[in-house]
Amino acid sequence: MSQRQSISWPVAGLLALAVVVSFGPALSNDFVNWDDDLNLTSNVAYRGLAPSNLRWMLTTTHGGHYQPLTWLSFALDYSLWGMAPSGYHLTNLLLHAVNAVLVWLILQRLLRRSARVSDAVLAWTCAVGALTFAIHPLRVESVAWATERRDVLSGCFWLLAFLAYLRAVEGEPKDGRRGHAWVLVALVLSLAAKGWGMTFPLVVAIADLYPLGRFTRAPAAALRDKIAITIVAATGAAVALAAQASVPEMRSFAEHGLGARIAQAAYGLCFYLVKTLVPVALYPALLLPPDFDPTAPVYLASLVAVAAITATAVALCRRAPWLLATWAAYVVIVAPVLGFAQTGPQLVADRYTYLAALPWTALVTAGLLQLAARRPGRALTWGSAAVLVVLGVLTFRQTRYWHDSRTLWDRTLDLDRCNWIAFTNRGFASPDRHAAIADYTASIHCNPRYHLAYFNRGNARHDDGDFAGAIADHSMVITLQPNDPSAYNNRGWARQALGDFAGAAADYARALEIAPADWRARSMVTGNLNAAGGGGTPPRTGGGAPP
Repeated sequence: MSQRQSISWPVAGLLALAVVVSFGPALSNDFVNWDDDLNLTSNVAYRGLAPSNLRWMLTTTHGGHYQPLTWLSFALDYSLWGMAPSGYHLTNLLLHAVNAVLVWLILQRLLRRSARVSDAVLAWTCAVGALTFAIHPLRVESVAWATERRDVLSGCFWLLAFLAYLRAVEGEPKDGRRGHAWVLVALVLSLAAKGWGMTFPLVVAIADLYPLGRFTRAPAAALRDKIAITIVAATGAAVALAAQASVPEMRSFAEHGLGARIAQAAYGLCFYLVKTLVPVALYPALLLPPDFDPTAPVYLASLVAVAAITATAVALCRRAPWLLATWAAYVVIVAPVLGFAQTGPQLVADRYTYLAALPWTALVTAGLLQLAARRPGRALTWGSAAVLVVLGVLTFRQTRYWHDSRTLWDRTLDLDRCNWIAFTNRGFASPDRHAAIADYTASIHCNPRYHLAYFNRGNARHDDGDFAGAIADHSMVITLQPNDPSAYNNRGWARQALGDFAGAAADYARALEIAPADWRARSMVTGNLNAAGGGGTPPRTGGGAPP
C-alpha cells in the first residue's frame, strides 16, 4: 500500500527558522577571495540570461566544475541583486533551509516502519535529527561561502531524488513508474549543479538492502530500478571527471601516488567522523602537506581505524545491519572527494560532509526514536534541546568567520600557523603593501614551491619600486609554472621599468606565444611589446587573484 505523507507546516517552519537564525550572520557577509573572485566578482560570463551567457553556462568547465544549473542560479541572483553579496548568501541560506525540511521528510519516510511511536513523536524526533544535520557547524562552509552554492543546490535535488525514490518504491505500480521518472529528473538537475549524484545508485542500492529490504522481497524490481539512474549517474561522473581534468590543479599519480591517496582517504574518513562529534577548530584550506608522508603515524592510525570499523560492521551485519548500511553509505557518498582524484590543495574540507553526513543523521535519529519508544520523558527532550543549542551557537560563531577575506584568513592562521594559502590570500586582501609582502614571504617560508605567493609578491614589489625583487619573484614563478603567460608579462614589465627593453620584449613575446587565444590580457601584452621596442610605460596586466 502507498504511504501518504503529510507535512506538518508548523514543524517545517520551525526547522527553517532554526536554520535562518543559526546562519543569520551570512546575510551580512561579503564575498571572500577563496574562489568567490574567480567565480563571481571577476567573472562576467554568468551575468545575464542572454543566449551568449546561457551558451557559456552550458559548455564551460570554469574552475574545474561542470555546473550549468549553479551558473544559472548565480545569473538569477545577478538579475535580482546585482553584485550585492547579501542576495547571493540569502539564496544559499534559503536553499539550505529547504534541504533541512527535505531531510526531515526523508527521515520520517525511511524510519516509519521501525518506529514504535506515534506519528507526532515520529515527526518531532525526525525534526531533531534533521536539525543535527542542518545546523551542524560542518555545514557552514557550504552555506556561508557564496561559491559553494553548488553544494546546497545539488544537495536539494539529490534529496528530492531520494525522497521521490522512497515514494516510488512504496507506491502502487502506476505511481511507481511516475515516481521513477521524477527520480531521474531530480537526479539530472542535481548533476547539473554539481557531480554529487554520481554515487546515487549505490546509495539507493544500500537503502534497498537495509532498511527497505527490497533485494529480499523483490530483487528483480530492485535491480531494474537501478538501470536508468546508473546510466545517468555514470554520465554525470564522466562529465565531472573531464571537468576536473581540464584544470592544472588535478594531480597526477607521479605527484601523488596510490599509497598517498589511500592514506589521505583513510584520514578523511576518520577526520569527518571526529569533526562531526567534536565540531570545533574548523577552517577552510586544511592543506595537503607538500612533503606528504603516507607512513606518518596519523595516517597509519587512520588506516587501522577504517579497517577496524569496516571489519566490525561486516562481522555484525546480521545482528546490527544498520551499522554496515550506515558505514557503507557514508563511504560511498564521500568517496569521490577523498583524494583518489586529487584536485586542488586541500587534504580534507568541511563542505565534503554536506551529503556524507546524511547516513549518520539517519542513524542518530533512529537511536532517538528507540529511546523515545523505551523511555519517553523530559530528559530526552531537554538533552536533545541542549545539543541543538550548542550546535546552533557553534554554527552562528563559525558563520561569522566567513564575514570577509581578512576575518576568514586571520581565523585560519590562528588555527594553522603555517598555512601558505591563508598567508597568500590575507596578503592579497591587505590594503597595506608592506604587510602584504610580509604575508607573501611567510607563505613562501611555509611552502617554497607555492608559485602564487611569488607572483603576488612580485607584483607588490613592483608597486613598491623594487623592480629587481619583482624580476626575481616572477623568474621563480616561471621556474615553477613555465607555461604561465602572466609571469612572463609581469617580469617583462619589471625589466622594462629597469630599461631592459630587449629582455622585456622577449618576455612579452613569450607570453603571447604560450597564452591561450582567449587570454584577456593578450591585447594589452601586445601593447607592452610595442612599448618595449620604443619606450613608454606599459599598463599593468596579469593580476594575482588567489585560487
